[in-house]
Amino acid sequence: MASLPFSATIVAPAVAFSCGDLNIRDGSVFGKAIFSRKLIKKRELSIMNVATKSPVVAPPLRREVTVGDDRRKLAAWTSVQQERWEGELLVEGEIPLWLTGTYLRNGPGLWHLGDYNFRHLFDGYATLVGLHFENGRLVMGHRQVESDAYKAAKKNNKLCYREFSEVPKHDNFLSYIGDLANLFSGASLTDNANTGVVRLGDGRVVCLTETIKGSIVVDPNTLDTLGKFEYTDSLGGLIHSAHPIVTDTEFLTLLPDLVNPGYLVVRMDPGTNERKVIGRVNCRGGPSPGWVHSFPVTEHYVIVPEMPLRYCAQNLLKAEPTPLYKFRWHPESKGYMHVMCKASGNIVASVEVPLFVTFHFINAYEEKDEDGRVIAVIADCCEHNADATILDKLRLHNLRSYSGKEDVLPDAK
Repeated sequence: MASLPFSATIVAPAVAFSCGDLNIRDGSVFGKAIFSRKLIKKRELSIMNVATKSPVVAPPLRREVTVGDDRRKLAAWTSVQQERWEGELLVEGEIPLWLTGTYLRNGPGLWHLGDYNFRHLFDGYATLVGLHFENGRLVMGHRQVESDAYKAAKKNNKLCYREFSEVPKHDNFLSYIGDLANLFSGASLTDNANTGVVRLGDGRVVCLTETIKGSIVVDPNTLDTLGKFEYTDSLGGLIHSAHPIVTDTEFLTLLPDLVNPGYLVVRMDPGTNERKVIGRVNCRGGPSPGWVHSFPVTEHYVIVPEMPLRYCAQNLLKAEPTPLYKFRWHPESKGYMHVMCKASGNIVASVEVPLFVTFHFINAYEEKDEDGRVIAVIADCCEHNADATILDKLRLHNLRSYSGKEDVLPDAK
């Protein structure tokens, strides 16, 4: 089964949400649901039998579902019905009382504009989901991340920025030329932060995608969009890894260099917006750097993967997507793993590995000898058998063709 490039984070206990699909006036505070009284009268509501006053809970809608009911079968790949939703969920079984806090998850959740439907899973506009656990109860909410791309699309009812496989339709040749100029400056690239969500060491929560401009700060309590995360350094660039490595003490990411093929490895300290260069890795093969959707880190080392699925400027310029979208498969360029010392920025190993295609690294660790010296660095990833067509298999029509029998995605290892 393929792994999909969306991520989640857990934050400190946060504000929960009010009930069902009722209209919310100004949000809600856990234990004090805020909603329209007029709408309450139209629903049958149930109150949980607890010692303290609890918010009103809207029971789940019940309807008959037949085998051919596509609404039920395709729920995972259909757009959210509301821009904002909040509600307490009915729990089957019990949630441990010690489980307290908020779980955040971010990924594409809106795949259409009016009557126009997007083609690819990765095109969907970001939907931030929050699950709040407290006193054995579970409250859920979701919000659309208000990127410039999403707001422009909503206002104009059409695509206005370049998404993963979607390009805005041009009214004439001059507008096409203008779009190309904006592409090179990065102005026409999307800021649709639909790929990850991280909690920085200073407590700020940021939604991310592979464009640097698509770094957006959100409120973990209300899920509201607060604004852009602006980097204060002068490193520039248009893209970075969609999945940085974040701890309480540091933020590590990779900046691919599309002009002089390679990668900058950078660190950002908590409480700052300034990235500092640890070191640089030059590519050993190919005309451009390999795609770095994610990368692994150990206690002492950053592992920089150089995948033969490489960024391709020619494909980026095309009005209609190729099967590999913004990339091209270069098996002749081979695959490599580069190991950089976090402290010095020196490359301590650069080894050729079998051809590989991966979205996500799962784990990384160091093996040491009896004297405590590092003798090996191990990195685990979800690898798609060096088959770059996994990208095209994530088209929505393919995902929606699943009938409950054979998997529509190839196995990974």
